[in-house]
Amino acid sequence: MAIAIIDLAAKPQYWQAFTDLTACVYHNDPFYVKVAGAQLRPSIERAKFRGQQQILVAIEGRQPVARLVVRAADNFIDDRSPRIGLLGSFEALNNPQAAHALFNHARQWLRERGIDHVVGPMDGDTWHKYRFNVGPYVQPPFMMEPYNPAYYPELWESYGFKVLAGYYSKRVDDIQPLIPRFERFYKRTQRNGFHYRSFQKDRFEEELRILYDLSCQIFADNYFYTEISFPDFCELYSGAKSIIQENLVWFSQDKQGNYCGFLFAIPDYFQALQSMAGSTNLWAKIKFVMNRHKAAAVNIKTLGTLPAYHGTGVGPALMYKGYQEAWLMGYRTANLCLIHQDNVSGRLDDNKGYLSRTYHLYHLQP
Repeated sequence: MAIAIIDLAAKPQYWQAFTDLTACVYHNDPFYVKVAGAQLRPSIERAKFRGQQQILVAIEGRQPVARLVVRAADNFIDDRSPRIGLLGSFEALNNPQAAHALFNHARQWLRERGIDHVVGPMDGDTWHKYRFNVGPYVQPPFMMEPYNPAYYPELWESYGFKVLAGYYSKRVDDIQPLIPRFERFYKRTQRNGFHYRSFQKDRFEEELRILYDLSCQIFADNYFYTEISFPDFCELYSGAKSIIQENLVWFSQDKQGNYCGFLFAIPDYFQALQSMAGSTNLWAKIKFVMNRHKAAAVNIKTLGTLPAYHGTGVGPALMYKGYQEAWLMGYRTANLCLIHQDNVSGRLDDNKGYLSRTYHLYHLQP
């Protein structure tokens, strides 16, 4: 049967097909956590992409079988870099014909704009969803981990996409032995004038501002990093206030009081989220379950120190605070989440953890 590629700008009545596709892809998938379709459209139609994207759905017969958003990204790395194309919001049945038809359409649209290098999956930037989960699938997902059917990488690779960057997560089943191992870094940095404080939820926006300013400096040289505005950053974390545990988010400051690093960790409520149906906002779901369930583990999402403080021991000291406080709060297991393959933070399990998952970011060149 022929595949029709629909541009939603021309035929907005197909938005429902675009959003409904996930129900078909993840039908009876015990690990898929449904998010409201109403939350999807505003994220896709961000103002900065206006006139620079196509929102596509592939229809076979009357059924949606694949979807994709293709974007033309200007100066994505720096002012001297060529433009690249970004492919995001990808969902598909295991239908290579439909996926490849979408890719063909996207590449033609990009070529008309002088773009030959294509990267994905990436929903516009690295602040939003990107990368495919490529297994292993022994452990269940953790909360807010990239999640997709196992055949997605095969659909992309069969078209010719190659791995551009690799990432991984590790799991530590018992964090208690790590506490004394990292305590020496904490004590040494204290002797050198560094001090540490936890997140203060009663001044939430001010604390977000510190996280934002540090993140923009710490991660500026990361692969495919692009800066977003502080209002956009606040929107990303607007619903997080209810789930942030103050003693799982830590800032470091030097002897002059300058902020130099942070650790951001949250409880892993994935198992509780699994049991919830409906189309509630994700943050609202998490708020609901956290009042009724104890999280099984803690997710160490982000650790960063400013370049000027590399080698001071501040990073391991922040990990000490995270491990120690998590243990005191009753958590015994930790997920070290979404680490770039070249990032030294993967060593901050003191070889007590094991690989739980890998992820790929792909690209296609002429």
